[in-house]
Amino acid sequence: MSKIKILSDQLTNKIAAGEVVQRPASLIKELVENSLDAGATEITVVVKNGGKSLCQVIDNGEGMNKDDLLLAFERYATSKIATTEDLMAIRTLGFRGEALASIAAVSIVNAISVEKGADSGYELRIEGGSFREIKAVAGTVGTNISVKNLFFNVPARRKFLKSREVEFRHIIDVIRKFSMIHPRVRFTLIHNDKEVLRLRPEELLDRIVNLYSVEYRKNLIRIDEQRAGITLSGYIGNLNLVRARRGDQYLFVNNRYISDRLMNYAVGKAYSNLVSRGEYPFYCLHLEMDPSAVDVNVHPTKMEVKFREQNRVYRFLEESVKAGLKDILDVIPDLSKFSPEYYYAPAPFERQQREEKKNPEVGLISTGSEIGDDKAPESPDYQTEMPLHFSRRKPEGRWTERARRFVEQGFPEPKMEYRPDVPLYQLHNKYIITQVKSGLVIIDQHVAHERILYDNAIKAMAKEPWRGQQLLFPQVIELSVTDFSLLLEVLPFLEKIGFSIREFGKNTIALEAVPAGMTWGNESTIIKEILDHYQEFGTKDTSIQSKVAASYSCKAAIKSGDKLTEEEMRNLVDNLFATDDPYFCPHGRPIIVNLTLKELDKRFERT
Repeated sequence: MSKIKILSDQLTNKIAAGEVVQRPASLIKELVENSLDAGATEITVVVKNGGKSLCQVIDNGEGMNKDDLLLAFERYATSKIATTEDLMAIRTLGFRGEALASIAAVSIVNAISVEKGADSGYELRIEGGSFREIKAVAGTVGTNISVKNLFFNVPARRKFLKSREVEFRHIIDVIRKFSMIHPRVRFTLIHNDKEVLRLRPEELLDRIVNLYSVEYRKNLIRIDEQRAGITLSGYIGNLNLVRARRGDQYLFVNNRYISDRLMNYAVGKAYSNLVSRGEYPFYCLHLEMDPSAVDVNVHPTKMEVKFREQNRVYRFLEESVKAGLKDILDVIPDLSKFSPEYYYAPAPFERQQREEKKNPEVGLISTGSEIGDDKAPESPDYQTEMPLHFSRRKPEGRWTERARRFVEQGFPEPKMEYRPDVPLYQLHNKYIITQVKSGLVIIDQHVAHERILYDNAIKAMAKEPWRGQQLLFPQVIELSVTDFSLLLEVLPFLEKIGFSIREFGKNTIALEAVPAGMTWGNESTIIKEILDHYQEFGTKDTSIQSKVAASYSCKAAIKSGDKLTEEEMRNLVDNLFATDDPYFCPHGRPIIVNLTLKELDKRFERT
């Protein structure tokens, strides 16, 4: 008897479902693609329990007759291609003819379709890939497909689904992509009997504003470029729309959303002089070209493509985005001609003389006029006004005492013991420098404050919640659907650390109080950055409490560039050494760098 067997249709459909249907969002994607290919102008998506219990797509497309309805759920059955030549020039979103069969194999499907021009339609019921019944029904023109209990007959797959909130956010992301590239189509999204989205036919700019917030309207840059048969259109965001997480980058080819690392890198490269690492700009761009110049038959999900002239498309995309950013790039100073000699030039001679009159010890630092007759170059005012903290002469007795102690006791073992009575200095409004017994300590002020806030937040969640400081006027913050869903997930923990937030309309909140000590005036930015940070890095923490605490501490902490007084620096250092782990921030970055006397002596070649 042969060991090799031909698999049954039911088993092959379940195997195919593993590629096509990964989660409720991928199911919704396949159904919406069919609706758009059928010419629908109104699409309603209904989900329950994050799509685990129900996924329903209703459209007003051309519909199907009885025979087409039965064939639609057969494997490799489609109306979109018929010949090999059709496969080489795909013009529709779907074409493989395997999505509906794969969906029906792992769920309970109820499909109702009324063909255009017909008085009635048909209803088909399928359970786990088995056809149950088909009957005539009354209805309106279009197709209504409901999918219940996804993966009910594949328990191993069902247990790998995420929480309903996470699955629902993936569905929102799918609807957002379709609605952006099809702004003339009316989309409605209902979750657990509550309307989440209602988008009317409109221009792309209005569609983006309705999907996100009104602030996007004045921060978007229109792109319209054409070259050698390729057209690029859409919008890119300026620096006000840069986020700390991925997810707001949309690239379409011939009305299809694609996931192409190289092409997304081309857009990112155009922004390279404007954004830092870990920052992601917004863009919604549509490439239109001859369908024969791009191959979409790469993966069953149809989101990966191959370009016939990849390098040409890459250059066109990068140059087009750069041209759109030209006005922003023109105001960025050119640092390529940076001259260290000029930056560190000594102060003008006249000012140096004034300093010597006030403090004779300052004269220990030589000026350019003492070296030669050439006039010293001028330097910016903020450099000449820098206080010379380290120019004072040390008493001779102190060095004698140190030498005597070294002879008696030998060189001590390096220890980093913070002494609260020693002076503190701030370097470039970024680092705090202080002396310890073993040498010199440099502290990153941002991650130091982050560690303090993180420890306090964890304690507040575990024990007594913080009392927030009330805002004089509540701040109304408009969020996208995804951000609003994310906020609901972390809201109980935000309230424990001092935030007071209440719902204020659809996808809108009113912020009434913030944690004590948090800077006022940027509450909206901090809330959005906390959500970005939580979504981007949340999976790296062990619990939702630590995720929220890490997100809050990172975004509410003082920033690099903030000027601190000596009292503020001292309080920061005191509180840092009172934490359980003053050496590393919640994300593992070092807080303190210790330069021992041995290291310093080695640098200066002292023996």
